Amino acid sequence: MSDSETFKHLNAKVYKEQAIWMLNAMWPSTKSAKAEEIWKFVQIFSDLDQENHASGCCLDELNMHRVFEKLNSQKTVQEMRSQMKKAGLENFKKFGLLHFLVFYYDQDWKKITNAPQGDNSEQLENAKKLLEAVSKQLEECQKKAEAAKKSAEEADKRQKEAQKAEDEVTKALDEVKSQEDAKNKKREQLQKKIETAGLVAKNAAIQELAKLDNEDDLPMRRAKTTLEAAQRKAAKAVKIATEAKEKADSDAAEADKAVEETQKKVEEAEKFLKEQQESAGGNGQGTMWWMQRELDEKKKYMPMRKGGVAK
Repeated sequence: MSDSETFKHLNAKVYKEQAIWMLNAMWPSTKSAKAEEIWKFVQIFSDLDQENHASGCCLDELNMHRVFEKLNSQKTVQEMRSQMKKAGLENFKKFGLLHFLVFYYDQDWKKITNAPQGDNSEQLENAKKLLEAVSKQLEECQKKAEAAKKSAEEADKRQKEAQKAEDEVTKALDEVKSQEDAKNKKREQLQKKIETAGLVAKNAAIQELAKLDNEDDLPMRRAKTTLEAAQRKAAKAVKIATEAKEKADSDAAEADKAVEETQKKVEEAEKFLKEQQESAGGNGQGTMWWMQRELDEKKKYMPMRKGGVAK
């Protein structure tokens, strides 16, 4: 395969793989100096690629102009085509990331095409598996964190409902007490009349007291019925709130456990990557840097207290 065909093949790789190829090619001279910038270029290309996003490999001419606009380096059609042609581009309908990087860093596309990428495929495969394990564990961690959040919100909602029900019980109790106090006060007043009033008033008080004791007290019955209903409702609400709180506590514990497991996976991956970086020599360092950078990105979704980093 000719250099031109090989370079064309490289530009057909996904953005991430093109970026890693460039990193490995430039590492002997630049080390990690350009790495973060190349990482950002991958994000720019992926964002502009509305159809394939990160799974894409190239942009059309319009979006390529947008890349230069983002860099405050607008170019005419002829300027861009002329410059990209020097970077090994043959078809102006598709602009690979590697074409752009060769132009941007003023590199020889043939040297980039033939740059060594490192002979550590076994270690890279192991590192890839570790990162996949981290990703899987992180997804589980996020699911459990979301479940814990929903459970906590549900528990809070149920607690408020229980409190409202208990407030209704208090209100009903107050109403019953008010009815009882009113009746007792009336009874005391009549009893006092019986003891102190004249014969006519005394007899009238005796009759009224008898009527008071024997009458069907509708307000009191209503108050007690309301109280009983409120007590049943409150008991049910408290039971539901208690169960919701227990579930929230359980989900929170599961979420914490998932975070601990994720932290262990991250530490394992970081240790392995560090060992490989120290033993890889010059070749393949760009690949290792990229894997570490992906790991750092994943850590943004972990709690800060558990090894996470700021977003």
